[in-house]
Amino acid sequence: MRMDLQQKKPFSKVRQSKPSLDLQLKFIKRLERLITSGYTVMQSLEMIKWDPKLATLVEKMSISLYDGKPIDEAFKDANFHDNILAYLYFCRANGDLAHTITACRKMVERQAIHTKKFQRTSRYPLFLLVLFGFLLFFVKHSVYPSFQQLFASTGQTAQITTFSFRLIDITFVGMNALFIAGILVMPFWLLIKPSLWIGTRIKIYNTIPLVRSFIRINTTYLFSLHLGSLLKTGMPIKEAFHILKNQTRLPILSYYASIMVENLEKGSHLDSVLPGLLLLEKELAEIFHKNVNNEALEKDLTVYAEVLIERLQEKIKKLISIIQPAVFTLLAGLIIVVYLSLMLPMFHLIDNI
Repeated sequence: MRMDLQQKKPFSKVRQSKPSLDLQLKFIKRLERLITSGYTVMQSLEMIKWDPKLATLVEKMSISLYDGKPIDEAFKDANFHDNILAYLYFCRANGDLAHTITACRKMVERQAIHTKKFQRTSRYPLFLLVLFGFLLFFVKHSVYPSFQQLFASTGQTAQITTFSFRLIDITFVGMNALFIAGILVMPFWLLIKPSLWIGTRIKIYNTIPLVRSFIRINTTYLFSLHLGSLLKTGMPIKEAFHILKNQTRLPILSYYASIMVENLEKGSHLDSVLPGLLLLEKELAEIFHKNVNNEALEKDLTVYAEVLIERLQEKIKKLISIIQPAVFTLLAGLIIVVYLSLMLPMFHLIDNI
């Protein structure tokens, strides 16, 4: 088996695309079921390999594990999502693979559910927006030129007519600008994001209210979850912060952990440092202020993480639920604008006949 895997290793160097989120979730569910049933990682992989759809992932991971790599690196070699790798990294320190895999599975399940719900909710409004864009293009380039010729032939150029033409131009240009911005902003951000210092990224996130709200809850959740799992092993809090600092999958946590380590070395109390960290919830400082031992702190952080994930899910559901009403309201307003821009000049022309 070892020889076969090493013979296939050169082919594993070829860059592969990431497996779909559903496939990653299916793999993690199988692994969780087997690990919690008492099987070792390698025994679990051998059994998961019976599924042809998962065989390629198993092969890549087996090669990495036989080479002595930790489990998060094995998942990385199989092109799993960075969020999954971040969870598995902490297995190196807490040693609780079953609990980590379960937490990871729950995270991926939530992500898959919200992604599918968002896609279902946004599909119809997006179709209507595209359809309206074509309608607006037709009105601007076919209907309005005829209107202009009609009013030019009658010699009437009322203010309402000029206003209507400008209104449709502004609407058309505005929709094009929003469409182009939507296409360019995200790729541009993904392009420059790696080159930005993490402190700059935090300031940018903090200036956008909607983004700030979601990232603050998510960052606090991850901080509470992973710090709690490390403290559960009996690890000193300073050592736990060093582990958070040294990981690279969650750069905001790494940056904040480095600040905490620095202040601890200066003799500062964490409850006085935490309020200055923009993307952490204020309740976190209260938790650190009232707990004097790691055992109580670990318990409070674990409970607080559960509260935060419920809060985050509620916000996501609320955001998804307002997508359709918001888009329908926007479309209704745009349709009224187009209708008035067509009918008001006509009414004015009729009045003057």
